[in-house]
Amino acid sequence: MSVNRVCFNCGSSSFVSDRSLGGKIVCSKCGSSIFKNKSSSLLNRKKIIFPAIGIAIFIIIILSS
Repeated sequence: MSVNRVCFNCGSSSFVSDRSLGGKIVCSKCGSSIFKNKSSSLLNRKKIIFPAIGIAIFIIIILSS
């Protein structure tokens, strides 16, 4: 399956082809057929935000003492 797609409901990236629905692709965890593209920029922002917050807190602690 396409790795750049995730389930809109549960966020899973594992899909199966449901034979009872004529081969329609559904999520293997929740059964939803609604997907969205995985946003790499959102993942990169999350990776940058937490260290930035940590550095800001560290600077505030250093300056207050």
